[in-house]
Amino acid sequence: MKQRLKILHLEDMSADAEMVERELRKANIQFDKLLVSNRADFVRALTEFSPDIILSDHSLPSFDSHEALSIVKEMGVKAPFILVTATVSEEYAVNIIKEGAYDYILKDRLQRLPNAVISAIYHY
Repeated sequence: MKQRLKILHLEDMSADAEMVERELRKANIQFDKLLVSNRADFVRALTEFSPDIILSDHSLPSFDSHEALSIVKEMGVKAPFILVTATVSEEYAVNIIKEGAYDYILKDRLQRLPNAVISAIYHY
């Protein structure tokens, strides 16, 4: 894995963003993270920040993970997309993976996140 990952994190709850960051640091993953919470900042970050990986909450005030994944695909961004959420059904999670997301992690099972990130970087 490269020295430092560039993680684009789409999340509107700062406490949840901190939990994600803490879990990745516990696993000794070195990263620079850009936290965004709206569509305009997300689109801008995809080109200006050039992330290695994208972590996305499902439900945000202005749009959702399905729309975020569609934007990633439309822009041709080559970075794995991992849904990190507390609010989706298994059916939704399966559908978003079929649409191109690499994985999904439930927020009450964040200990799975470091392995998912490492796997995504190696296999994407």
